[in-house]
Amino acid sequence: MQHAFQLATPLAFADIERLTSALCALPGVRGIELAPGSRQVQVQFDEDTTSPGIIDDAAARAGYQEVRRASSGCCGGCCGG
Repeated sequence: MQHAFQLATPLAFADIERLTSALCALPGVRGIELAPGSRQVQVQFDEDTTSPGIIDDAAARAGYQEVRRASSGCCGGCCGG
């Protein structure tokens, strides 16, 4: 499963390391896509082990309080998106 969210500010190089470390520490996280200068973060994860809420909480604990879910056009009705 994939969870995408947008940060309030663009990522600097130090942010990449801090956020990657926080998210990779979560059980079930399989991959993270982010880039310096971007606000977009995509996390691939095992839905039996973690959830978008747990991922958002980990990002907030790492210092990213203003996390907003990226618009994907999905209403979330079929999978709770």
